[in-house]
Amino acid sequence: MTNHKQSPSESGILERASAVMPQASLGNLPYEVIIKRGKGSHIWDESGNEYIDYLLGSGPMIVGHSNQVVIDAVKAQLEDGSTFFATNEKSVALAEEIVKAVPC
Repeated sequence: MTNHKQSPSESGILERASAVMPQASLGNLPYEVIIKRGKGSHIWDESGNEYIDYLLGSGPMIVGHSNQVVIDAVKAQLEDGSTFFATNEKSVALAEEIVKAVPC
């Protein structure tokens, strides 16, 4: 990746990032690689180069990028709202699953 040639689009994004982000990076990839999209375990940069994403969001993307099951579940939940700072059935069900996985 050290010989990565930046496209005009990448150069512009990097210039913008330099103005608002420390080291113009989120810290996981060399700053010159600007990621555009992901599918499964692969990511593509603004120039169309493909990489295997071994980081997968440092864990939470274990099912991969753009997983259709996850997309469908998020879309379905958005119909009912996204965040409630109050007890609700789904938060209780999640807590029950966490306790099953990691007994307190």
